[in-house]
Formats: sequence, C-alpha cells, structure tokens
Amino acid sequence: MSVRNKALLAVMIGNSIFGFSFLFSKVALEVTIPSVMLAVRFTTAFLVLNLIAFFGTRIRKKDGTPLIEFSLKGKPLKNIILLAIFQPVIYFCAESYGIAWTSSAFAGTIIAVIPLAGIIFDVLIMHVKVTRRQILCSVASVIGVGITTLGAKDTKASVIGLLLLLIAVASGALFYVFSKKAGEDYNPLERTYVMFGIGSVVYISLALVQCAGRYDTMILPALTSLEFWGCILYLAVISSVVAFMILNFGSSYVSVSEASIFANLTTVISIGAGIFIVGESFTPWQLIGAAVIIGSLWICNRKEV
Repeated sequence: MSVRNKALLAVMIGNSIFGFSFLFSKVALEVTIPSVMLAVRFTTAFLVLNLIAFFGTRIRKKDGTPLIEFSLKGKPLKNIILLAIFQPVIYFCAESYGIAWTSSAFAGTIIAVIPLAGIIFDVLIMHVKVTRRQILCSVASVIGVGITTLGAKDTKASVIGLLLLLIAVASGALFYVFSKKAGEDYNPLERTYVMFGIGSVVYISLALVQCAGRYDTMILPALTSLEFWGCILYLAVISSVVAFMILNFGSSYVSVSEASIFANLTTVISIGAGIFIVGESFTPWQLIGAAVIIGSLWICNRKEV
C-alpha cells in the first residue's frame, strides 16, 4: 500500500472513530457540563500520551534506537501552537456552545461545511491546486449531511449559534492546515502531545471558573461515576489519543482538501451507531444522505481511469 493510501485510510479511520464519540459524549454530559467533560477527557489523554512517550523512548529496537521518537527541544513553536489553539481549544469550545445555541440538526449541517473550508484554505494558505471533482464532491458531501437532517423536528438556529459553528468549521479545517505544517518538524505523537497538553490546561481552567463554588455538585458527581469514566476511556484513549495521532499522520501525506472531506464520514458513523447500538429510529432521508456522503467520498478519492 502506498504512503498516500495509508494516509487516506488513517484519515478515514480517525473520522470514523469520531462518529462513535457522540454517543459517549451524550452519556457523559448527563452528569456534568461540557467544560468538565473536556477537561477530564484531554487531561486523561495527556497522561496516556506521557506514558507512551516515557516507555516508548526507553524501549529499544534491535539496532539500539528508541521504539518511539519523541523530542520537543529546539523545534519551531509557531505552527504547533497554532495547531493546538485551533484543535482542540477553539474547535471544541465553538462546537459545544454553538450546539447549545442551535439544534443538533442545524449544527450538523453547518459543521459539514468543513470540507469546503478545507478547499479554501488549501488554495489560500497551502497554495495547492484543487480539482473540479474535489469541489463537486465536497459540495455533494455537504448536501448529503443536509439530507440526513430533513424531517428533523428541532431545527432551531440563532445568529450567535451560527457564528460559533462557523468558527468551529474554520478551526476544523485549519487543524489539517497546521497539522501538515507542523508535520515538517514534529511527528504525529509530538503534535498530539502538544495539542492535548495545551487543551488540558485550557479546559481545566475553564471548568474551574464555570464551576466555582459548586465543585461538589458539578464536578464530584462525574468523577465518582463509573459510567462517566467508561465514556472517558473511549473519548480520551480511542477518540483522542488514537484518532488524533492517526489524523496527524494522515494529514502529513495528503492535501488539506483531501483530508477534510472525510470529516463528514463522522455523520454516517454516528447515524449507524445510533441505529445499531442504542436502537434509535431512522428515516429514509438519513439513508439517502449517508449514501450521498459515501458516494462523494468514493468518487473524490478513486483513481482516474
């Protein structure tokens, strides 16, 4: 398998993992608020990454080199800091509070614009030429997400919610931009490590401010809930450490527009997870929308004959 195909597979798997995260986040948020969940999620992920870096650099291969390369010393900071600011700090804040000011159906449709934002940033920042097929497939992917929301009962929206969701869209696309830029100096583990280190500090601070004087009712119930910790294990280890490490790998070898179009695969997986895992009902529109999304991904990435 070529490096490009491995990268595309990594991006596809990473976004598929995100599709299941909505179920676990929904359960976790029944006992706490978003900032607390995100603080625990990224702090746990950061601790896991520290263990990986500690043992990985001490275990030696047969040739005497470390099993895992990890070093942050003497490397430029600009791109790696911007990467961490856009994802997970700005993206998760904007998405969480954007959803709070709108409906999940409306939010899902707006977030689906990430592939189009990826194309814009590919041209303006990365100076990469995009094809007509990439543009058409990205538009089709957004339409597919929109179709899945047809018939939704709750479609409320607000200007504040829309602005926050558009910020999330820009941040989601800029994640791929700066992951690719930072990839010139940092490997996937190092990029993910910095992302979650900064993310944990920001969300711990935000949670402490929001829960000031109410720690016993807003933080303690979550920390003493086995169900909450079960969700955190998936969100921190699988949906954070694993997913972002392979996304950081994938973004190093494909263009921003190629990587970002897979963001809408999350919608397909989340619909399937809701139907097959928790028994949610589904509509013909969801089936049609999922088919459009998958079709656009296949057409966009198939080889020219």
